Amino acid sequence: MKNVKDSLGIYFYKFTAMQLKSKILILGAIITLLALTAIQGYLIYNTYELKKSAFTIDARNAIAVIYGQKQVDSLMWDYRNDFLKQLESYKKGQITKPQVLENLKEKVEPINVLFNDFYNEEIKKNNLKADIKCKIIVTQIQIVDSLGLKTDFVQKDNNIFLLGENFDSTEAILINNSTWQQDHDFINEGNPDAFGLNFKTSIYMNILNWKQNVLKVMAGLLFISVLLFIFVLSLLYYSIYNLLKQKKLAEIKTDFINNITHELKTPLSTLAIATKTLTNRFAQDDKAIAEDTIKTINRQNRRLQNIVDEFLSNSVSSEDIKLNEEEFFPYNFLNNLVEDFKMSSATNIEFIKNIEKNEVSILADKFYLGTALLNILNNAVKYGGRKIEFTYIFDKESRLHIIYIKDNGIGMSSKYEKTDIRKILPYQ
Repeated sequence: MKNVKDSLGIYFYKFTAMQLKSKILILGAIITLLALTAIQGYLIYNTYELKKSAFTIDARNAIAVIYGQKQVDSLMWDYRNDFLKQLESYKKGQITKPQVLENLKEKVEPINVLFNDFYNEEIKKNNLKADIKCKIIVTQIQIVDSLGLKTDFVQKDNNIFLLGENFDSTEAILINNSTWQQDHDFINEGNPDAFGLNFKTSIYMNILNWKQNVLKVMAGLLFISVLLFIFVLSLLYYSIYNLLKQKKLAEIKTDFINNITHELKTPLSTLAIATKTLTNRFAQDDKAIAEDTIKTINRQNRRLQNIVDEFLSNSVSSEDIKLNEEEFFPYNFLNNLVEDFKMSSATNIEFIKNIEKNEVSILADKFYLGTALLNILNNAVKYGGRKIEFTYIFDKESRLHIIYIKDNGIGMSSKYEKTDIRKILPYQ
């Protein structure tokens, strides 16, 4: 018996260790998946930013090439020469500052039409597959007279649209800033009308559908990443599923060992006592005692055989249990069961038996009914019960067979008591 207990203790220790190991493995797998997902997301984000930068650089280079064309230089020189004439007229007092700016805007309109036509044709040649807009704005126009006095026509908070398409600069990308200065050509020593010029411009670019184009370029990478993520997630799910399945099988095996040990305890104890009784000289001289003892041995022998047969024929899972129902009278069945239990239990237990003798049959599985009752009685003794009352009655009104077992043990914790059975029983 000691070897059996030691073996069960070792098995329980191994089972508990396996449970802890399973939880650690599952937690580690989930953390690893989250880490891999974060790393993959970070790499995809970096790739996205790199593709975005590369796309922006390509667009910037294409616009730089366009602005370097002779056609654009020709348009800009035409514009600059006209603007210088406007400034000379302003310095001579022939036109005012607002008129200079208004003439600037009027000159821009026909030049801008030519510029946009040329720009759109060049963009198509570069095959950038994106709607790229650009514009040049004037951020500062300042003239300096011969005495060094400065006059501002345009300041940073009052920009003037020059060429391209006029879009919101806050949503655009700055390509570069440039300054056009004219000093020596217009400042003549001793000429009171001489002046210098600071003309600052900025070129902005706006890619309207850059996100869609970047995502198209990354479509293959994103598709493969999603497939890998689904594969890893499926692999993790399958692994955890199998791990939990193995854990459940281990739990079933543990329950199997506990159940069969519990089921064998009572008949073995009864057989031991019955065998001892038969070897007693007093029992040998009394045929009635000997016959009763032999009947007890036969009953327990059949019960042992039934226990073995049930565990061999049925699955250890409770869902697979098949009941072999038969019709019998409860009195003899319950009386023999209680007497056999009293024989195997401790001698210091006070056992009160009230079994009603009637002719009302019951349809049940003797093996499982007897197993359930013996488990209750064993638990009553196990948890401190020293006075056990076993009562059976048949309630004619409800047509119920009622078995009532009462003990004076420690009782059941209130959190496990879902129903007070005394409230529904006719027998108190």
